Amino acid sequence: MSTEKYSSSVIRKLEVAVNHNQVENILSSAITDITLEGDAGMIRSFLSQLQAQIEELSPLDWNSTQWGCFRYALIYLRKHAVTQPA
Repeated sequence: MSTEKYSSSVIRKLEVAVNHNQVENILSSAITDITLEGDAGMIRSFLSQLQAQIEELSPLDWNSTQWGCFRYALIYLRKHAVTQPA
């Protein structure tokens, strides 16, 4: 699966998350899955693709819980991207 399709799949899972713990579980599971499938370049590509897709979302399209989860996902992704090897 391409990183774009995989990140879209993760977005759909994040849409139904209701708290930060669920967001972390969704993202850590996705990162683990893609780590098992690909190399470091694929992981970085996935992280940047997912981050870009979340940044393009509009708060007008989501309720406050969903929007809060998306914002938390960005924070989580930024922290995780720093820990990825170059």
